[in-house]
Amino acid sequence: MKNIIKTLAFGLILLLIACQNPPACKYKPTPIFAKDLPHIVQYNFEIQGSQSLESLMLDRGIMVEVGQEVCGDTKQEFRFKVKGDFTVQPDSFWLKEASRQFVYLSSFSPKQAALKDWGDIIELRRKDMSLGQAREVQPGVFVRVDRVISPEEAVLSVVFSQK
Repeated sequence: MKNIIKTLAFGLILLLIACQNPPACKYKPTPIFAKDLPHIVQYNFEIQGSQSLESLMLDRGIMVEVGQEVCGDTKQEFRFKVKGDFTVQPDSFWLKEASRQFVYLSSFSPKQAALKDWGDIIELRRKDMSLGQAREVQPGVFVRVDRVISPEEAVLSVVFSQK
């Protein structure tokens, strides 16, 4: 009985050690934007392991945050924060706005040009999309558009994930 308890305790200790040391990831997130691009008035990029957070304030008064996870299920979340009351806007407004924002961001430099493709995909699939629901746009690639609104601020969230 003592041997079983010792074996179980040893196994539990190994499991705890393994959980504290996540598997190494050979990829690191890279910035999508840069502080010297047109329309960006404030910029920050932070990285921690396989995750990053990129923040940029646009000259239009929109704060854009891009969270990335590059290991496991790859994911990018773009959050567009804008001051104002958007509580009366229909769902169709948010889906159209998601497409428009990616087309706009794609105009900053050739490095961001590929963002137009995401805007085009959202526009193409917009009629089949619902807020808060992930939509497969390519095999294994999903897009989810959602929004959080209050009388003071609105946040448009667009999540791209690959499984």
